[in-house]
Amino acid sequence: MRDPYWNHNTHYHPWLLARVPETARTALDIGCGDGLLATKLGRRGLTVRGVDLDPAILDTATPSANVTFEQGDFLDLPGTFDVVTAVATLHHVPLRDGLTALRRLVAPGGTLAVVGLWKFNPRTDYPYLALLPAIVAIDAFHRPPLGGPDVALRDPETTYPEIRTAAADLLPGAHLRRRPLLRYTLVWHKPA
Repeated sequence: MRDPYWNHNTHYHPWLLARVPETARTALDIGCGDGLLATKLGRRGLTVRGVDLDPAILDTATPSANVTFEQGDFLDLPGTFDVVTAVATLHHVPLRDGLTALRRLVAPGGTLAVVGLWKFNPRTDYPYLALLPAIVAIDAFHRPPLGGPDVALRDPETTYPEIRTAAADLLPGAHLRRRPLLRYTLVWHKPA
């Protein structure tokens, strides 16, 4: 099924879905927005809980038998889940608080998959500049369905090295990687 729109975040949905273990039964999608990723997780047979702070965007989400949506702050959310996803969400909260909450929400043996943004610094991120022509080409290829829901935007304040250091401290063994489209990915498996 084709997505109703494409943007730099939905571009990574296939990557996120590929991180879902076959044994997973429950999922939490943090900053779920209109529910596009949560719905995709639900189609895989997972029981999915989508959480977002914005009640207006949640009004556009369509619940189903195994996908529910609620307004809330993941920093205070109870429970654990086999899979926790967060797309363009972590930079909206203090980094270490966010990583600590994500670690708590992942069930033992579970998986955390994050697509995030970092504060671009030309001094430390100069090799990334070589990807800018590819980013422009990818954007051009996906027009006109470029778009998405009207959500609150915030510029990231944390640099990639700061994110890498915090992840090493709080999520030992996490794998981070800078990606095209000014995103990074993080995957972490909580010990069983």
